[in-house]
Amino acid sequence: MRRLTPALAPLILAGLLLTGCTSSGASTGTPPAAEPAATSTTGTESATEPAASADTAAAAVPECDGIPFESGAVIPGEQLGECMAAAMLAAGSGTHRVDSSDGTSSTVQFEWTPQFSMSADGDLPMVVRGENGWAMLPESGWVQADEGSTDPQVVLATAAVNLTRVFGDPRTLGAAMAQSDWRVVDETSVPATDAVADVAWQLEPAGAFSMLGIAITDYQLWLGNDYLGAYAVGTAAVGDISATTSNTFLQWGEPVEIPDPTQL
Repeated sequence: MRRLTPALAPLILAGLLLTGCTSSGASTGTPPAAEPAATSTTGTESATEPAASADTAAAAVPECDGIPFESGAVIPGEQLGECMAAAMLAAGSGTHRVDSSDGTSSTVQFEWTPQFSMSADGDLPMVVRGENGWAMLPESGWVQADEGSTDPQVVLATAAVNLTRVFGDPRTLGAAMAQSDWRVVDETSVPATDAVADVAWQLEPAGAFSMLGIAITDYQLWLGNDYLGAYAVGTAAVGDISATTSNTFLQWGEPVEIPDPTQL
């Protein structure tokens, strides 16, 4: 099979857990933020208030009430998707690493307060800060997204930023998870030594599902007792183009630093 491009492969699978970002549909326009917030203007910053621990935040999420974590249990997809999306928003921030079968790797940081912001390094570095977004292109450096521009480099940057917003939205995750029930395999070792948890609940979909029309296969998910992701792996395919991507969640709920490309 041919590989997905380095820019596309991580985005497709990363969106299954974010990891977080913001928008509820596949529109190429700028999606709405998950929570309304004022625009931040400092160059490099973290949340102004200390983040609550992920365990504390998830425990207060009513969407997760009554979801069983026990070997052999079957969880309705709609219920699980709503729970995971709410738990991620409650955590407030996080960091995860995306590794693709094409050899690319990227570390992503994200937060929802005081505004949705994220940064990713790797082959296609990107930054989103509220309504603004940038992609670092090989021949142009940092290029700011602009829906009204016809410059090819700006069009490419805009497409990358918009795709990041869509695939990173917890609500997009919830819609994908709702397509199938999920079977709890057991509490098992997480396949990555640097994940936020050493042991978590391994889940598998009971049926096929897709994200925004992209088929996802061989998907496995590890969730902690806080309903936050520890690790996920799966294959995204479009025709004969395929990539297997893993997401290793390194932390939830801790302050992150999102750079401002205009200050770099």
